Amino acid sequence: MADKPTPKVISSTEASNHFGSMIEEAAHGRSYFVVTRMGKARAVVLGLEQYRQMIEDLEIKREQNDPVFQAAIAEAKREYELGQTITLDELDDEFGFSEDDLASGS
Repeated sequence: MADKPTPKVISSTEASNHFGSMIEEAAHGRSYFVVTRMGKARAVVLGLEQYRQMIEDLEIKREQNDPVFQAAIAEAKREYELGQTITLDELDDEFGFSEDDLASGS
C-alpha cells in the first residue's frame, strides 16, 4: 500500500446500506471504517492486508518483549560471532534430508 489508509467513521445503518462498497474500499487499502452505533464506536472494518500487517506487527512486538526469544537471539549472535555456523546443506545432512525429500516437499 503506497498511501496510508484514511479512517472513516460511519453509522451502522450507513455501513449496512453501503456494505459492498465499504468492503471494496477497505479491501483495496484506501480506507478503514469505524462503525458506530448510537453514537459510540462499536467495530472496525479494515482490509485483509491491513489486518495481516497489524497481526504481524503485534507478533513482532510480542517477540521483542519475550525474554526467552531475546535470549535465543543473543545466543545465536554469539555463535555467529564465534563462527559457529553451518551451511544449509550441512543442516539438511544433520536432519537427514536428501535432495529428493527437498524436491518433493516431504
